[in-house]
Amino acid sequence: MSLSDIAAIIEIVGIITIIGGLYFGLNQLRQNRLQGLDMALSECARSFENKEFTEPYRLISSLSQSVKKQQLEAMDAKYQSAATRVCMKFETIGLLIHREIVPIDAMEDLVGGATILIWDILEPWIMETRKENNHELFVEWFQWLVERLRELGTEQRAPANIRYANWKGPNK
Repeated sequence: MSLSDIAAIIEIVGIITIIGGLYFGLNQLRQNRLQGLDMALSECARSFENKEFTEPYRLISSLSQSVKKQQLEAMDAKYQSAATRVCMKFETIGLLIHREIVPIDAMEDLVGGATILIWDILEPWIMETRKENNHELFVEWFQWLVERLRELGTEQRAPANIRYANWKGPNK
C-alpha cells in the first residue's frame, strides 16, 4: 500500500466522520426542538390548571352567549377582570401556536372547545372594546386562534372519549 493509498483512505474516513458528525448534530437539534415543544406544551397545560385561570374561566363560561360590553360592565368587577384574564391566556396561546412553540393539535385537544366557547361569549365585548378604544390589536391572537380552530373543525369533531374509545396505549 502506497502513501497515496493511505492518504486516500484517511481522506475517506475524514469525510465519513464529518458526515456522521453532521448527522448526529442535526439529530440532536431535532431532539432538542421536540423536547422544547414537549416542555412548552406541559407548561401550557399546567397553566390551565391553576386557580388564576380556572376561576375566571368558570365565571365567564357561566355567562350567556354574546355578552355585550355594557352588560359586562354592569356586572361585578370580578367579571371584567375574569374576561381580561381569560382573553390574555388565549392571546398568549394563540401567539405560542403561531410561533410554533406549542403545536396547535395538542392545544386543540386540550382546550379547543373551551377557547371557542369563551370567544363566543366575549366576542361582542371584545369588538366593542376594540372600537371604543380604537385598538384593533386587542386580543388579536385570541381571535386568530379561534379562526384556526374553526378551520380545523374543532366544533364538529367527536369528543376524545368517543374518538379514542378503542385506544389501548403504545405497548398493548
